[in-house]
Amino acid sequence: MSTFLQARYRSPMTARRQSWKRFRRNWKTSLGNLLISIPLVGVAILMFLPFIWSISFSFGLPQEFFRLPPPVFPSGLRLDNYQTVFERVPFLTFYKNSLVVALVVTLGQMLTCSMGGYAFARLRFPGKRLLFLLFLSAMMVSPQVTFIPNFIIVRSLGMYNTLWALIVPALTNVFGIFLMRQFFETIPQDLEDAAKIDGASFYRIYWHVMLPLAWPSLATLGILTFNTSWNSFLPPLIFINSTSEMTLPLGMIFLRGTGLNTENVGALMAATVLILLPVLVFFMIFQRKIVQGITTTGLKGI
Repeated sequence: MSTFLQARYRSPMTARRQSWKRFRRNWKTSLGNLLISIPLVGVAILMFLPFIWSISFSFGLPQEFFRLPPPVFPSGLRLDNYQTVFERVPFLTFYKNSLVVALVVTLGQMLTCSMGGYAFARLRFPGKRLLFLLFLSAMMVSPQVTFIPNFIIVRSLGMYNTLWALIVPALTNVFGIFLMRQFFETIPQDLEDAAKIDGASFYRIYWHVMLPLAWPSLATLGILTFNTSWNSFLPPLIFINSTSEMTLPLGMIFLRGTGLNTENVGALMAATVLILLPVLVFFMIFQRKIVQGITTTGLKGI
């Protein structure tokens, strides 16, 4: 008897037995996922509690911070702490400076790192392997080591105490070049050969063939770069000495210098929430791109 007829005329007992096996298999899978998810959810809540506590007490009274044990939620919702932040320091100016620096640096790294990664992955030129090893060795150098040479260069170019001092040295990144190079290596060579047969130049292949396939990795690089630039503290501390050019991390120290660390801790919490909120929203929107950009291959989108 054919397989179709066996499946058509199988006994009710056999059908019930197979249904029971499927139920047991699905039940075991669901139970395993539940046992894995419960600890992960608990750890996520534990890690998110400080941020929830900061949001809660950014609306509270200063006296509530010194209660033992401190309450989880304030006695009422007040906007006085946020108003104090904007009255004490030019917080909108800090926000604008951080946004300009983070966006320009992010776009610059996405462009330069993708071009460098494409060159190391596809172009042939003398000393490519040696140059790539030198690039990788630069990843082992601590960024603090290069602050003095960067300071001398920035001051020589007349960019000291300007936003360009924070933008120009950060327009490219060794890790970004390495990330893009590894992604371009996974793209099939046949796509580039077909474009060459059609008469496309290297620039056109890079712009019209490679970049559309590289969006997951570009999004990953953009998210990591934006987060790093937004939270950067040491470069503004070294290159900036005027209030009008300060970014948010440096402005936070300036805010503490006005006496809020002892007078009104709630205002510091409000400033912290205002600093973290854009990064949190940005990450929640594009979090899938991080995993996709790291795990995807060059066949994505073909």
